[in-house]
Amino acid sequence: MELFTKDSQKFEEFFQELEAMRGRLASLAPEGDRKELERLAMNFERKTEDFYRENRKLNIGVVGQVKAGKSSFLNTLLFGGREILPKASTPKTATLTKMEYSQTNRIQIEYYSVEEWEVLEDNALVDLEDEVYTSAREIVGMARRNGLEPFEFLEKGYEEIQFATYDDLIADLNNYVGEDGTFTPIVKAVTLYLNKEEFQGLSIVDTPGLNDPIASRTIRTKEFMEVCDVVFFLSQSGSFLDKSDWILLSSQLPQKGVKRLVLIGSKYDSGIRDILRVQDDDDVFGDDDNTADNIPKACKIMKRKLKKRAKSKVEEFVRDLSARESGAQLIEVIKQCSEPILVSSLACNMVGKSREEYNKEEQNIYAALKLFSEDLDKDLKLLGNFEEVNRIFSGVAEEKEEIFRQKARDFLPTVQEELHGLLEGFREKSAKRLLILEQNDKQQLLKQKNFMESQIGAVKADIAALFGELNSRLESEKANGVREIREISKDYLNIKERSGSRVVWNSYTVSDSKWFNPFSWGKSHVERSSATEHYSYLMASDAIDNLRRFSVDAMNQVEEVFSDAVELKEIKRRLLSVVVQNFDMGSESYDSSLFRIMVEETVRKIEFPVFHIDISDCMNGIAAKFTGELTSAGDRNELAGALSNALSRIYKELCHKLTTGVADFKEKMQTISGEVEDRLLENINQEFEMLLSQYEDKEKEIGGYTLYKEALEREIKRL
Repeated sequence: MELFTKDSQKFEEFFQELEAMRGRLASLAPEGDRKELERLAMNFERKTEDFYRENRKLNIGVVGQVKAGKSSFLNTLLFGGREILPKASTPKTATLTKMEYSQTNRIQIEYYSVEEWEVLEDNALVDLEDEVYTSAREIVGMARRNGLEPFEFLEKGYEEIQFATYDDLIADLNNYVGEDGTFTPIVKAVTLYLNKEEFQGLSIVDTPGLNDPIASRTIRTKEFMEVCDVVFFLSQSGSFLDKSDWILLSSQLPQKGVKRLVLIGSKYDSGIRDILRVQDDDDVFGDDDNTADNIPKACKIMKRKLKKRAKSKVEEFVRDLSARESGAQLIEVIKQCSEPILVSSLACNMVGKSREEYNKEEQNIYAALKLFSEDLDKDLKLLGNFEEVNRIFSGVAEEKEEIFRQKARDFLPTVQEELHGLLEGFREKSAKRLLILEQNDKQQLLKQKNFMESQIGAVKADIAALFGELNSRLESEKANGVREIREISKDYLNIKERSGSRVVWNSYTVSDSKWFNPFSWGKSHVERSSATEHYSYLMASDAIDNLRRFSVDAMNQVEEVFSDAVELKEIKRRLLSVVVQNFDMGSESYDSSLFRIMVEETVRKIEFPVFHIDISDCMNGIAAKFTGELTSAGDRNELAGALSNALSRIYKELCHKLTTGVADFKEKMQTISGEVEDRLLENINQEFEMLLSQYEDKEKEIGGYTLYKEALEREIKRL
């Protein structure tokens, strides 16, 4: 990349200086510190080699949870709505799919390696409900059901298939990455090479998500994300930036190299449908700022809500980053999420189609939206809202060189900041170890070790008590949640009765006979009269509305069970408090700082699982059964019965999933409790064993740490 020859020279100089630093520290640094510096150097070399290779492409990633609509989003953005990229039904069958330009249309399939498959087979034999093992069981089981002999494919490593038309591509792609594809379980990733001019200079990836339960696929995704330039992050509008989304976005997405982060509120039509209400003359809900009787107004309400949520979440995260003194580049990238773009791929694809052309999913959207639109095509375009996405996509492609300039400009500050943090951490730990060696002798350290071991029992008891309290609170909240959901369901059993009027015509016969006119005798004519008749009726849309509102309220209640019982920050704070307080000693000669560091590192690794329930199938169940006004007693009773059955089904499914989810969550909590104890014991024992061994030649070790600490201080000054 000739534009950046000057920057390339700076990078080479930095890399040489980094290698020189590693050389200067090699004889002084512990093995762990040397490996950390080696990892930083390897990452930097790989990133710069990728960045400066000839014809380097602009890397664009599409990230989000399964069912966030990533494949539909890309199909609309890149293929005019044609379903080229198959949808993944679960995280276990999701596959990383890359798209690049080529003069020859072909698919490159990457299979799992033999070693990776053997790990999957081993994991499939483990009878635990952890996602790693359930995923392995699903994948290995799918391969067996499909009659595959995996190793004849795995030994190939890669395979290429050429295609002539999109129809051929769809057929082949479904076979290798589709939900029911024959080869899906053994495919790790695919690359589509397309003779499509819009792909020139771009590498676009549909990721399975960074929370992928298959470790080897997660590594491949992270490898791409490490060199990614632009990211479109998708979050469903109906559950916008929920806990799972925010963990994925703020904690797991590596933003070090990303220069543009675009937040997309996907499935906009689904979120809008929760706001729409049918209004009549007696209804005062028109004054409600959270409901609407037409699509444009509903869009304004939804935009206001989601933009407010995005702004709040971003401000909260930026404050946290600033408190931790994170780099300005990362903060600026996160700030780009303050203005989300709300889109509906399905609505966009429906624009201009006749009703006969709609597929089943589009028919459902049409049935749900037609009551609230005077011009459905116009409103579908409003919901689709792809003009802004197309503008951004075209813009980043055109601004490729400028994005590369920004990335080149930030390369050195980013890696220098990371290096500085590593060296400061090394210096702090060395200073603590040096202090312990200087202020203690071997006998004192052994006494401390014995005391620490005696304290472990207290730590275990406190940790067990903390998790026992969590489990009790979770059971209590579950019982409350089930009770609340049952009570909520009763509120939605009654369908609002509406009143209407209609003109009823009556006809009657009037005699034309006149006594004085014999010719008129026996003649008559028919006259008609009208009367206004009032009647009551039920609207099918009101029943559907009840079902939707119950679904939303019940989902909120389920989420509250976990949010009320499990406050992650509070639990982490209490865990840290437990271990630190138990290890604090009154002795003036004892310095607990070193062990506080170990404790903090152990606890910081804990990420509590997030629970999620998808009830979209239940919500759509009643929509196709009834439409329009229902006036007869039979129709009204049938509608009421259908609503009651649907509410009951949702209630039972929610209660079942809640009960199962709580049980799984408690099992994971038990595992985490054990891991906290094991990691803590392991870290403390390793640290003491190392310190005890160093007392064999105390003066030499003190001299070594002194030299290492001084060398680190010199290196920090050089930066």
